[in-house]
Amino acid sequence: MTNVNRDERAAYLMLTGMAVCFGGTWVAGAVAVDAAPPFTIAAVRFGVASILLYAWARLTRRPLSRIERRDWPTIIGLGLTAIAGYNWLFLTGLTLAPASDGAIIVPGLAPVFTAVLAGAVLHERLGLRGFIGLVVAAFGLFLVVNPTGGTTEHRLLGDLLFIAGAALWGVYSVIARAASRRFNAVSASLYGTAFGTVVLVPAALLEGGASSIASAPLEALIGIAYLTVFGTVLAFVLLNLGVARIGAARASAFALLVPIIGVLSSVALLGESLGPLTLVGGVVVLVGLWLIEHRGASQPAQPSHSGAAVETG
Repeated sequence: MTNVNRDERAAYLMLTGMAVCFGGTWVAGAVAVDAAPPFTIAAVRFGVASILLYAWARLTRRPLSRIERRDWPTIIGLGLTAIAGYNWLFLTGLTLAPASDGAIIVPGLAPVFTAVLAGAVLHERLGLRGFIGLVVAAFGLFLVVNPTGGTTEHRLLGDLLFIAGAALWGVYSVIARAASRRFNAVSASLYGTAFGTVVLVPAALLEGGASSIASAPLEALIGIAYLTVFGTVLAFVLLNLGVARIGAARASAFALLVPIIGVLSSVALLGESLGPLTLVGGVVVLVGLWLIEHRGASQPAQPSHSGAAVETG
C-alpha cells in the first residue's frame, strides 16, 4: 500500500468522522435546549471550545496568525455570524421544530446561500449546474417545510429560523473566504470562536442561564459536552486534517453526509418520524447540494479554510 493510498484512506476516515460529529449536533442541541436557554448553551460551548482550540494549536505547534487593526471587522463578522447569531437561531429553532427538519434545511441550504452571496460579493461564477442545484435544493426545501398544510405554526416558525440560520451561515462563509487570505484555518476558527464567546456571555447572563446549567440533568450536560468537544473542536480538527490530505474540493463531498447523519440520528435517538414529503424533500435537497458542490471542475465549490462550507451545527 502506497503512502498516497494510506493518506487518502486516513482522510476519508477523518472526514467521515467529521460528518458524524457535525451531524450529531442536532440531537445534542435538541437534548441540551430542553434544560438550558440558547445563549447559555452557546456561551458554554464556545467558551470551552476556544480554550480547547488554543490548547490544540499550542500542543501541535500550529502558528497563530497575528491580528492587525484592519483584521477586526473580519473577526467581528466571523463571531457575530457563525458563533453568536447562527447558534441562537439553531438552538431556538430546535425548541420549535424537529431536529430532523434542521438537519435537512441548514446543511442543504447553507451552500445555496453561500453560492448566491459569493456570486454577488466575490463575483464567483455559479455555472449552469450550480444554478440547477439551487433550483433543485429550493424545491426540496419547499417539500420539507410544506407550508401549504400539515405543518403547525410552531414547526413552521422553527423551520424559518433554520432557513435564517442557513442564510447567516452563507454570510459567514463569504466572510471566512476573505479571512482565509489573512489567517490560517486554526487562527480563523479560534479568533471567531473567541469573539463570539465575548458576545454570548453577556446575553447568557441576561437570560439567567447559569442557574439552569447548575440544575440541568445529566443528559443535557452530555449534550452540551458533545456540542463542545465533538461538534466544535474534534469536528474542526478532523476537517482540517482531512483537507490537508486530499484538498478542499474533494473534502467538500463529505458535506453530503452531514444531513444524512443528522436525520438518521434524530430518528434513532429522539424518536422523530419522517413524513413522506420530508423524506422525499430531503433526498431532493441532497441532490441539489451535490450539484452545487460539484458544479464543474473550473468552478469547484471551495470550502473556506476554516471549514465553513461543511460545518453547520
